[in-house]
This record gives sequence, C-alpha cells and structure tokens, in this order.
Amino acid sequence: MAGDAPVDDRIRARPLDDSTSTLRFGLFLCDCSDTDALRKTLDRIPDEAGDCIEEIVVMLDRPSRAPLSAAQIRLAERQPKLRFHRPPRDSGYGAARKEAFEYALRRGFDQVVVMRGDGAHPPEEIPRLIGLAVADPARMVLATRRGGGRGGQGGRFLRRMSTIAQNRILGLRLRDYHTSFRLYPGEALRRIPFQLDSDGRLVDAEVILQMRALGVTIHEAPLIDGVAGDGSGCDDLVHRIRACTTAIGYRLHQFHVTRNGRYLVDHDVHYTLKSSNTGSHVQIVDAIEPGSRVLDLGCSYGLMARPLLAKSVRMTGVDTAPGEHLAKELEHYHQRDLELPLELPYGRIFEYVVCADVIEHLKNRNQLLRSVRRYLKSDGRLIISTPNVALWFYRLSLLVGRFEYGPRGVLDETHVHLYTGSTFRREVEKAGFQILSQRVTALPFEVVFESTGRSRLIRSLAFAYHALARLWPSMFAYQYILEARIVTLDEEATLEAGDRSLAGD
Repeated sequence: MAGDAPVDDRIRARPLDDSTSTLRFGLFLCDCSDTDALRKTLDRIPDEAGDCIEEIVVMLDRPSRAPLSAAQIRLAERQPKLRFHRPPRDSGYGAARKEAFEYALRRGFDQVVVMRGDGAHPPEEIPRLIGLAVADPARMVLATRRGGGRGGQGGRFLRRMSTIAQNRILGLRLRDYHTSFRLYPGEALRRIPFQLDSDGRLVDAEVILQMRALGVTIHEAPLIDGVAGDGSGCDDLVHRIRACTTAIGYRLHQFHVTRNGRYLVDHDVHYTLKSSNTGSHVQIVDAIEPGSRVLDLGCSYGLMARPLLAKSVRMTGVDTAPGEHLAKELEHYHQRDLELPLELPYGRIFEYVVCADVIEHLKNRNQLLRSVRRYLKSDGRLIISTPNVALWFYRLSLLVGRFEYGPRGVLDETHVHLYTGSTFRREVEKAGFQILSQRVTALPFEVVFESTGRSRLIRSLAFAYHALARLWPSMFAYQYILEARIVTLDEEATLEAGDRSLAGD
C-alpha cells in the first residue's frame, strides 16, 4: 500500500539511456502566465531530459479564441515539442492540473511530470524524475524540499504539525503532501476519478489519497531547494486544516462509515482467497467431501483449487477469461461465456458444482443454473453463494438517501441483479433444486481493515459478528451460501415404452 514503507532519500534513479525510450513522457507546466519566466524555465530544461520528453504542454489559465501571442509563437518556434493548452473557462489551480491529466490520458503518456513553469521548481531535476520512473514505472514520485525552508518559524511549525496529523490519520510517512512538483504513472491516473477532486489547491492532497486507495507506491525525492514553500502557496492555516479534514474523510470512507465517490478507484480487481473461517471461501471448501470431483463455475484463477487439492479433490474450472495465471492445482479449465448455454465435454460426473458469487453478475441466471443439472450427479450438490443486499449497512444507507456502487463488495458496479435471502432461495428453487442447508458469512473485516487475517482482534470481531449473522441472517449476513440438490432431472430420466434400462429384475 502507498506509503507503508518508509520514505527513502536514497532512491536510485536509472541513468537515461536507450531503455528510457520505451516510456512516453509528457511534461506539463502550470501556473506560468509570465511568458518571460516560462522562457527561462524552458531554457533550464537539460538536453538529456528534453530528448526523453515527447511533449511539453503549457497549461494556460484563461480561455481565449485569439491566436498565440508573439512571445508564445517565438517560444514554440524555438521548442518544437511545445504546446499551449487553453481551458474551456477561467481555470484555477486544481482545474489546470485536472486538465493536464485529461490531456495526458488522451495522448496516452506512460509518465506525466507536472511542475510550475514560473521558476518555482527546478527544471534541472527533471532527469532525476525520469530516471526514477525508468527504475520503477508504477510508482508516484513527489519532489520535496531538501531543507526545512527559509519561511517564518510559524510557517515551518504549521507545515510540520499538519504533516504529522495527516501521517497519523492515514498511516503514511510522507514529509510533504502539498508539493506540486510530481511524477505520475499514467496507468494510475487512468484509474482514479480525479475529475471529482477540488478545483483549488486541495487537489494535491486528494490525489495522494486516491493513489493510496489504489495501492500505488508513493516515494519522495528531495529535489527542491530549501525555500519558503514550493511555490504552491499552501502554507496557510485554513488550507492545512482542510487537508487534515479531507484525510479524516478518506478514513471514514475506508471504514464504510461514509461513501465518497472520489475514493472509488478502479483497482482492476484480482480476487484473492480469503482465509477467514467466517468467509465464503473457507466455508465452501469445508462443505466439500474429500475425494470428490468439483465443477467450479466462475472460478477466476482457480482460487479454491489449492485448499481442495489438500482434500484430494479434483477441480475443473470454467470462466470467461482466457485462462492465464491459473492455479496449477486446477485439473482442467474451460473458457466459456456464462451468459450462453453451458456446453462442456462431460456428463454427470461431478459430486459438486460450485457457483460462488457469480449469478449476481449474469442476466441469464436461470439458464446457467438449469445447465448445472446436466453435469451434476443425481445425488450431487450445488453450492452457491451471493451477497445480501438487505444487509443492515445498506438499509441505513438507503435511509439517508445513499446507494453507491463501487469496484467491489455487495454493490459491485458489475452486478446486474441483487438478492435478499428469500429472493436468492427462490432463484435456486425455480431452477429445479431443493435447498438442503443455508450458511452465512460475516463482514469481510480483513478487507475492511486491510488486515492479513492474522490479527487476533480482527478474528475475534469476525467470529462475534458471524454469531450475530447466524441469529438474524436477513439483517446481518454479508453473504448467503446455499447447498442444494436436484429435484428435476433432464431428458435422460424420461423412458419411452419398451425401455427396460431402469426396470427391476
């Protein structure tokens, strides 16, 4: 997670060589209305950095239909890579940076360097930032002060106290949340909703919170001389208080006390096996008898194959993905679109069919469940799970007018149908199954609190909550797990006159 490792002043940048050309760099200069200051900034960019940068974009702060000024034209003639970007309306500090992000994503830059163009930031350090990007293209880099600054004692104290507060709130170890000299990985920018951020100076702190939510590593490199501030003008008390308040708001969102769309980032979620005994993965594994054959529909990477192999279970997986990075414990894998009729090269050979957190993603749910009957032994079991939309948290959310979809959880934005306990049971029964048992899960505390699952406190909390969920499932169950058997067989159960294959002696 971003910032969990201590900031390292000795971060080593890769030298700029031929390997640098594999990354596309864009340099964005903001807050530079003075053309003469801009010219001096451009002149200070080292040649080695200029060779690596594909475009230098000056973010103008005012819209204008007039042509470029004579001075701007002369700059563009001297620097062929130079571009001037006009905003749709008068642009503030944060709005200019969001415009820069949009432009960078549209142009497909791999790395985005943002700095002031008025000389407040040292262009001589751009090669160092590029070298850091080459060494690790996935991290975000903050260019911070080398010294404590020559501002007044009160200003230095204010910066220090607000930084300590933000670090304590967020669990990070940064020295400066407000520096505006930065390098962003383009892929990370693509996955954060930066357009929801402030149009003012708070945007710098908000982007750090979004990167933390995304899990991006954040490094600080001391590249700015010890001056009074970095030119961002963010040393006032009100701004620092607002930044701390924003950090508290992020934590409340993280703990699901509030929901803020600004922090609903695109994780490109890769599902992982949850080790909690109160979660669905462990309970499903426990329900399967040793030595069985299992068909796992919507198996992802085959997460449950490893713990089941320890029980001598042979698992066949089915999912829509092409089958890369699959667990080696899977016996077979088939790529299928689960919205279409399921066709597999098997008969009734499986003791279990598992459908874990799948049907809420499908439009043709009943079709898939009916297809299961063709592969399940007549005395076999369907084990199926889905989230509970009637969970107390979502009831309270609706009470206050909030129903926020996100990248995962009950309100996963890829869900097309949500279930209560009764509608879930009805869906399974409608497909020709008889429900034999129902299990419930606790809230995923190890995910909510970003725990490894080894914390005694988190385990105790999960067990206590699980007991409550068993007592009142409709209110407290996070997920339902149903075990069912076939009620209605398919056409092979129907005999024509004269067919004695099932006749007695």
